[in-house]
Amino acid sequence: MDPRVALVTAATAAAAWFLLRRVRCTQLTASDYIKALDLIAHPEGGYFRETFRAGSTAMASKGKTDKGGDLMAAKTPAGEPRCDGGERNVLTSIYYCLTRDSPRQWWANNMSDHIHYWHAGSSLTYHIVHPDGSYERQVLGPNAVLGETMQLVVRGGSFKCAHLEAGDFVLLGEGVAPGFDFRDFNFVTAPELKALAVSAGVPARYDHLKSFIKDLPESEFDDFYDKPTTRS
Repeated sequence: MDPRVALVTAATAAAAWFLLRRVRCTQLTASDYIKALDLIAHPEGGYFRETFRAGSTAMASKGKTDKGGDLMAAKTPAGEPRCDGGERNVLTSIYYCLTRDSPRQWWANNMSDHIHYWHAGSSLTYHIVHPDGSYERQVLGPNAVLGETMQLVVRGGSFKCAHLEAGDFVLLGEGVAPGFDFRDFNFVTAPELKALAVSAGVPARYDHLKSFIKDLPESEFDDFYDKPTTRS
């Protein structure tokens, strides 16, 4: 065979393989991702799996700092050392997925910086009250021309919730530094959210935003690891 013909044939086959693979990836469902990535129910809603905890085995410390891992000094937004010696693992990362049957990430507050990375599915709407008290609505998604962002930074000390407005699911990644620890985390109550809405200058939004408050919030989270389910 003429080498030029062979080269064209090989290039055509490679392009066809790439396109077929891409089509197959875009056809994956929420159930496909949940099964393939071994996601389990998350206390904030949706499904997750910790994939990295610096110097440690992911998931082993059940969402808390592993003292045997890579550690850094960590402070509260007020500048005080955090509980339990003030140390946290340097970095953690998770897969996180919201679906039609679990479309909300409930209002919560966390001390660490979060970076959210869009991976697949639909867009995700965030409502954020920043540490300075200002309110912001952001959309995490692939449609840059419509103002969506594929990376969303939420600074430590912020209050946030998220919800799936359209589509069947969204899959994203979350990097957290200092690393995630449930002792740095709190669900938001209705009185807290009402005060936040007033101070942020958006009191008219309260009736809508309160629908993202968890009715029966947990204070302990080990059961999500000890008795994992795919329902949240």
